[in-house]
Amino acid sequence: SRLLGSRVRVVRRSVARWFPAASPPMAPLAPMRRVSVALAVAGFARAWGYASLAGRRDAGRCPFYDLGTPPAAHSGGLRGASGGGRAAAGLGKEEYYKALASLDIGELYHAIADLMTTSQQCWPADGPQDGDTPSYAGLFGRLAWHSSGTFRLIDGKGAASGGVEGGRQRFWPEDEWRDNSNLDKARSLLGQVKHQFGDRVSWGDLIAFAGTVGIKASGGPAKKFCFGRVDDADGGKSVDMGVEGTESCSGPSCKTDAPCPAHFRWPEQDEADHFRCNITQPGGRLQGSHSVGLIYVYPEGPQLKATDPEFDGAKVHNRSPRLSALEVRDTFKGRMGWTDRETVALIGGGHTLGRVHGNCALAGTEWAGYQERGPHFEATPGSGRGPTDGTCGVGPDAGRGPNTVTSGFEGPWTRSPSRWNYDYFEGLLGEEWVPARSPAGGDQWQTANRSSSFARTMRLTSDMALAADETYRAVAAEYARDRQLFDSDFADAWYKLVHRSAAHPHQDDLERDAGKCTDFGFVA
Repeated sequence: SRLLGSRVRVVRRSVARWFPAASPPMAPLAPMRRVSVALAVAGFARAWGYASLAGRRDAGRCPFYDLGTPPAAHSGGLRGASGGGRAAAGLGKEEYYKALASLDIGELYHAIADLMTTSQQCWPADGPQDGDTPSYAGLFGRLAWHSSGTFRLIDGKGAASGGVEGGRQRFWPEDEWRDNSNLDKARSLLGQVKHQFGDRVSWGDLIAFAGTVGIKASGGPAKKFCFGRVDDADGGKSVDMGVEGTESCSGPSCKTDAPCPAHFRWPEQDEADHFRCNITQPGGRLQGSHSVGLIYVYPEGPQLKATDPEFDGAKVHNRSPRLSALEVRDTFKGRMGWTDRETVALIGGGHTLGRVHGNCALAGTEWAGYQERGPHFEATPGSGRGPTDGTCGVGPDAGRGPNTVTSGFEGPWTRSPSRWNYDYFEGLLGEEWVPARSPAGGDQWQTANRSSSFARTMRLTSDMALAADETYRAVAAEYARDRQLFDSDFADAWYKLVHRSAAHPHQDDLERDAGKCTDFGFVA
């Protein structure tokens, strides 16, 4: 421990020298975390060498990037085991459960919690641009949600599919869905934890647990977590959920499903606006979201026709929260098996930590649309970020940090996006919200009162849907009044979200199967 601790200090001094803007003060490590952090940093040093660490200043993608996004193999259209080796293929169930038995859950928790609050220059943590402390909690939560949110249970019956088990977001086709933009960076950050713990934790378990740790370590509610998700060797099981990009595939299955052939628009919707995918597509394929490449709905909501009575030409945009509520219910309840109450709890909790990114005008530039092209979502190959020519900021944070473009929307939902709070429902119901537009051109909402304490926060049309729909609004009002009720309901819904998958379709299946769970009793 003392030897490794000395190596930690050497590497931290090197980091401070070469990454001065991103280096935190060299406070002593807590005794219980010294060994785990030392092992992680020593592993990093062995993998790259001290000279390489110094030479990688501003050099591109994060270390361990290839663990989270294995290189393309161009083997039968599926990138996986042949491209990423044993680390990509993972272990069989029996072999993994044997390795899992030796996992120290507390050690894993603290390794993730330490990483969560240690901003790294290759992909800086959010928080400072909104007046809060650096934190990857929102990013890890989005990673877990988008991996788990692929779970499909059409009309609450039939065969289940998708889910975080398998860790398939690492592979094509999920890693080319535009809704997973920049989640390759989240996986690369967690790559250092995966490197440290090896076969003791699968990618599916790591992704789901990291999102849960992000909530718990930020002061939020988490009642229980169970391990046992076995990794897949490739993304083959995700093909039926929809292929968007085909950059990293080959062979007969390498064809896009976008745009979906069977689709609809609402009667009040502008004909120039995006159409929505029907559930059933040609060949019997079932489409869970309203667009191939999205997890749920278009967050900006449907644009009204100019002839609609609700249309107001003086507004920045005419996105309809009322129609957006119909879309939220169609996807969450009709296609994925969530109740209305669970839907409100999930959206409210999921939009408490972190922010959306669209602080850069790309329209009309050579970089337009780069953030929607996977699997690497980068302006220049190998750069690991957006444009560095001044289009999206200058200096070390050009194309990343406060200059990131992901969804194209911009801002936090809450006033303290790095700490668990209750701003979401308070602001949603207590403020008047008016149409606005992000620097990237995303249609969103801001407070009418620009002197309000919520003036620096934003809402998406899909957020406004919870205030526009009578049933959703009643639940939101309950949560605004009763914080304990919200915490409890969100913890239950989150547990259900990250514990259901095709292999374990019921939320308690993992506990019965693997028997490796925690109630976080070790967290002070």
